[in-house]
Amino acid sequence: MTVNKKSGNIETKKSFNNYQLHLEYLIPENITGKSQGRGNSGLFLASTGGGDAGYELQIMDSYNNPTYVNGQAASIYKQSAPLVNACRKPGEWQTYDVLWTAPTFNDDAL
Repeated sequence: MTVNKKSGNIETKKSFNNYQLHLEYLIPENITGKSQGRGNSGLFLASTGGGDAGYELQIMDSYNNPTYVNGQAASIYKQSAPLVNACRKPGEWQTYDVLWTAPTFNDDAL
């Protein structure tokens, strides 16, 4: 699948609370560009609406591609850096396994 930027994001029609997600992606072997301009995309977790709402799990080519630490692959974009840069080189499949536990609140917190 490829996102058509003019049409918007690919989104589910169903909402999920707690889930496990296996994600695979391939950065083309002949990728060009640098930093955030190199195969940059993301998966939005706990989206609160359409578009880019929620926490973004960064998907991009971080193999020999310096960028800011909380913007590299597997970061929660601009919030939390991954423990390591585990990217394979372009042309090899990348994988993520996401375990999401939705936050819960007391009844009086609303």
